[in-house]
Amino acid sequence: MKELKKNAFAMILGMSCVILVYLSACKKDNIVYETTSDVNITGYLDNHPDEFSEFRKILDLTKTAAFLGAYGEYTLFAPTNSAVDAYLKEKGVSSADQIPAKDLLDLVRYHILQDTIGTTAFTDGKLPRLTMYGQFLITGTANAGGVTKITVNRQANIVKANILTGNGIIHSIDQVLKPAKFTVAQMVDADERLSIFKQLLRETHLYDSLNVLPADNTDPDSTGRWKTLIAEPDEALAAAGFPSYQALKDRYCKTGNPQNPHDSLYLFALYHILPDAKYLADIVSSTSHRTYAPFEVITTKEKNQKVLVNDDEFNGVYEPGVEIVRNQSDNSAANGVLHLAAGHFTIKVRNPVAVYYDVAEQPELKSQPAFNGGVINGITKLDAIRWESGYTINYQGNAGAGHFKGNRLQLPMAAAASTKRAHWIEFVTPMLVRGKYKIWVCYRANSRAPLLQGYFDGAPLSRILNMAEYNLKNVSDAEMEGAGFKWHTDVTSNNAIVSRYLGTVDVKTTDKHLLRFEGVGTAGGDANGTWWDMIHFIPVDQDQIWPRFHTNGTIINKP
Repeated sequence: MKELKKNAFAMILGMSCVILVYLSACKKDNIVYETTSDVNITGYLDNHPDEFSEFRKILDLTKTAAFLGAYGEYTLFAPTNSAVDAYLKEKGVSSADQIPAKDLLDLVRYHILQDTIGTTAFTDGKLPRLTMYGQFLITGTANAGGVTKITVNRQANIVKANILTGNGIIHSIDQVLKPAKFTVAQMVDADERLSIFKQLLRETHLYDSLNVLPADNTDPDSTGRWKTLIAEPDEALAAAGFPSYQALKDRYCKTGNPQNPHDSLYLFALYHILPDAKYLADIVSSTSHRTYAPFEVITTKEKNQKVLVNDDEFNGVYEPGVEIVRNQSDNSAANGVLHLAAGHFTIKVRNPVAVYYDVAEQPELKSQPAFNGGVINGITKLDAIRWESGYTINYQGNAGAGHFKGNRLQLPMAAAASTKRAHWIEFVTPMLVRGKYKIWVCYRANSRAPLLQGYFDGAPLSRILNMAEYNLKNVSDAEMEGAGFKWHTDVTSNNAIVSRYLGTVDVKTTDKHLLRFEGVGTAGGDANGTWWDMIHFIPVDQDQIWPRFHTNGTIINKP
């Protein structure tokens, strides 16, 4: 079946190229490249035989020259003559026609992407489109002799980039690119450092799911056809107290059946597998990634040039993470990527715990002299808080009694899109353990503040946040809670200090989440300032009123 598909590819290239252009949703880079008078990619190769005559012969042998000579939008990584010569020598042949036509066609398809991708779109990771062979290319940089070069697949350097032709872009490279031939499972099989993990995959039968090629994978989610495995080498497992697979099994296998989807050993293995092909650049581009262990994620970050997994602060306690070893990772497989960890990590069993989030205590602000008691105006960017561009947040460390640690953030907001005030703000929450929580927003009331609709991970909260609303006075704690109010500090005489219940959320994964507020109306005339103090995420089965906090931040437990 695969042979039939590949032969069909060669036969229909010339007929289908126009259709493919419209189906591929191509996007050009808005950049001026080196231009050429050649009509197309094939024409450029023809006009530069001193550089590309050998690769041009391969195009003729595979009947793909017409394809790259027709209308379309393509990117070709074109091996130079010396690159092709080295490839032929490696294969033990003197000319390309001594190589099976199928292999040559695979080679050509691996060097072509159906999009115009210039170097401005390159990252230290995979390119945004698959090759026509069906695998990703990865790009990066390497320094040799004081010269920085762009690398492709760690196999070749770009000699000349961004050659713009009539139907796409050529990047000249100094080595022929070779597609991955082994699946993730087969790569683990072949690596002597991974004997324990290999047996783990075999006994859980997860080896099979890591041994399926994307073309044969029926997963309706296309990203699920690719897999990323973060494997723990024998050395790392031994250092963690697991010198053998049996030791690992004895520790985690509680049902006696490693194939049981609910068994801890099975879940341990799933926790090391991520959907999609994720290279290190993809991993550090997000703070967390879903694993195949149900509702479980790994958190990721780059710190001191190290890529770390589960390096977190939870409930005020720092938990050191495990490094993914750079020079042993980013191993391309035919169906994904293989990384190697420097240590042992597993699912952390946690119970939901209350999180009292001080929104003003941001790392970028804590490093400034004015933090604690001063004022920082004109803030345009914070990593964990985002708001509509064109507006600034102010840090007020002199907010006074009733505010947690005496500080708050201030942002003028409007009920709708405005040229004067921001329409929305969103907070990246601290890590929340999977479970159900009540959300409370603590603020300083302003009679001209807007009405805000809150969203937790995109789902609307049940109550509107009215920041013009003042706190209740002279009523019991129980009556306040019943009405959706409470005191969050020891100042209970100033009803401008408010803590308001907004709804209950079901946190599906132990991770950081997104809490967003958008202006939807006004309560007291023209909308204006919003003053943010804290956000409380409290498990539904825990006390919502206590503890409270002194203005200096210390805890006041229930009397």
